[in-house]
Amino acid sequence: MALLGLQGSLSADEPFTLETAKTAAAQGDANALYFLGKHYAKGDGVPQDETTAADYLKQAAEKGNAYAQNDLGAAYAKGRGVKQDFQEAARWYRKAADQGDSLAQYSMGLSFALGRGVPKDMAQSLMWYRMAAEQDQPDAMLALGEIYLKGREGITVDYKEAFKWYEKAAGQGCVGALSPLGCLYEVGGGVKLNLGKALKCFHDGAEKGDPRCQMNLGRMYKDGQGVKSDLVEAYKWFYLASNQGDGVATHYLEEIEGSGRVPEKVLAETRRQAATSKSP
Repeated sequence: MALLGLQGSLSADEPFTLETAKTAAAQGDANALYFLGKHYAKGDGVPQDETTAADYLKQAAEKGNAYAQNDLGAAYAKGRGVKQDFQEAARWYRKAADQGDSLAQYSMGLSFALGRGVPKDMAQSLMWYRMAAEQDQPDAMLALGEIYLKGREGITVDYKEAFKWYEKAAGQGCVGALSPLGCLYEVGGGVKLNLGKALKCFHDGAEKGDPRCQMNLGRMYKDGQGVKSDLVEAYKWFYLASNQGDGVATHYLEEIEGSGRVPEKVLAETRRQAATSKSP
């Protein structure tokens, strides 16, 4: 979720210019007020000013603009332009969520999961996450996948449900879903075991810079799971993941370095190529 949780993009097809928005905002137009809130939050065409942004968002939110209500909630949650206040954040998220805003519904789910501004309540969290996920909100899909994969208070592990939501999240372009999805394919959790699909999930995520996918892809090359064993290729992916702080990848990296099975000259060249490659 973005720092301020801004819903709308700043694009050429917006209904206002800054000047026309100021005129309409002076007349109380909620959409114009929201437009100005976005621009001041991002410093687009005006000096960035989070206090002014929050003021415009609040005016729009009080007039019922759901996007502004969500973004005002995010401003309170982060303390951007207003004093940090999780209860106020949850209050505005709830107003937007009740209007069907999927990002606000996700934020309500997160608030209940953390007990932030509302009592901690996993049943409520699950309800809001599901409402958002059913509107194709990828963060909510990812959250549901994690809940069913690991289980939570009063919610039992359900690999089929976990797989369903991770698969949907991946379909929405959520890179973070690819590693757990690949792991479920690898062990047959909630889906028929398929090492080829596991490898594809890990490879897709690794190419996009996800360190868990890079580590898992390296592991499959190291062990020859679903692909021919290749310690040099494994080392490359462990190196990239380790550079992003993945401790498991660092362990495997050191294991290969200490094994003597790959000449140091080859490892050094692999590190050089990995560091200069287009892969993150």
